[in-house]
Amino acid sequence: MTALRNQSQGSGVSVFMMLIKFLGIFILAYALGNISPAYVVGKLAGGFDIREHGSGNAGATNVLRTLGWRYGALVFVLDVLKGLAAVGAGYWLGGTSGMTAAAFGVVLGHDFPAVLNFRGGKGIAATTGILLNLFPVPTLIGILVFVVVVLLTKMVSLGSLVFVISMAVYTLISGQPTAMVAVAVGLAVFAVVQHRANIQRILAGAENKISY
Repeated sequence: MTALRNQSQGSGVSVFMMLIKFLGIFILAYALGNISPAYVVGKLAGGFDIREHGSGNAGATNVLRTLGWRYGALVFVLDVLKGLAAVGAGYWLGGTSGMTAAAFGVVLGHDFPAVLNFRGGKGIAATTGILLNLFPVPTLIGILVFVVVVLLTKMVSLGSLVFVISMAVYTLISGQPTAMVAVAVGLAVFAVVQHRANIQRILAGAENKISY
């Protein structure tokens, strides 16, 4: 009886320590997500808070519209690397579960950064980095689809939505592990929620377009 009680207590402690570990990974990833290349580039290259210009988002698309494609591309690459690094570190620290915690943590940190009063971007570039880490070749194909949609419509938001949704569908129909499906589908749902105003404008034919 005592042995069973000790085993139960040991199991409970193990679960608690596991939860603490994954919470720690989530917090570390969230902190990484708080690093905003768009905000830094806006301050250094433009001398202003990027969130007070254009669409008001601290993301690559707003930097592109406000400061030009070179700075927009720089911010996009840095945000992609942020997503790549987060899930790589999460997997190293906690395996598949750690990767999952890090994926959601870094995107939430990017979109709702505590250091910037919870006003960030929409997480597409960071999501791209996460997906590149998990599904390199399919994600590269997805990026090509994104580029084609943007070239045809001049709407980055539409290209972004097509990209994340197509990646979620890919994981569902290709028999990926449950954790990876959860990440891709969860991030796609989150991206749709973050783009709800864009979706309304797209349906009304009033979405902002880029020039090139």
